[in-house]
Order: sequence, then structure tokens, then C-alpha cells
Amino acid sequence: MVMIKGTGADEDKIAPTAEMLAAMGEYNDKLVKAGIMLDGGGLRPSAEGKQVVFEGGTTSVVDGPFTESKEIIAGYWVWQVSSIEEAVEWVKQVPSDPKLGLREVLEIRPYYDEADFENLA
Repeated sequence: MVMIKGTGADEDKIAPTAEMLAAMGEYNDKLVKAGIMLDGGGLRPSAEGKQVVFEGGTTSVVDGPFTESKEIIAGYWVWQVSSIEEAVEWVKQVPSDPKLGLREVLEIRPYYDEADFENLA
């Protein structure tokens, strides 16, 4: 999974331009044609979300925005690749818009699969 990260403070500045949407559309088409993109999407700002917090035996709900968060997930892709190195090569091709002046961080994390748990039973 590739997670597109931002900071809570950046959320109000992240407004994709028509150029950026077109570039991302072309990039997504490339991923689909390569047969690696299984899913993907963008997330609405944290102001429209909620956090459910489990602490000390109680459960509470916190309304967004989550500006106190250092990093939030702004979007994601689910890819099927042969290695994390292959994923890195694809991530290096992600379109970016330096005019926004934002720090863009993409995090790559492999999924667990059944084989990872075979010795636990």
C-alpha cells in the first residue's frame, strides 16, 4: 500500500489543480496498464472525519479537523508488485506540483499475507 501523507496544517492548502488531476489520471492509467493498481483514492480533509479513541477502558469520539496530527493520510494506492523495490521505482514517478510548496511524503507498506502467519498456529 502506498499512502500519500500530509500534515493537518496543510489540508486547507491542498487543492488539486486541473493540471495535477490530469497528470495523476495519466499516472493512474499507467499503473492500471502495468497491471499493478488494485485500488486507490483520495480522502476528504480531516475536518470531515472523526477519530474513535480507545483509552483506559473508555471510548470517545473526536470530531475533525485533526490539525494536531503531525501526519495524516490524504490518499492511497493499493498495488500488487513483486517487491518493495519495484514499488519505490513506481513511487519515484508520481506527479508532484512544486508550486504548491508542500512537503509531500509517500509511505510504502507491504500487506501481511497468510504465509506471514503460518508458523503461529
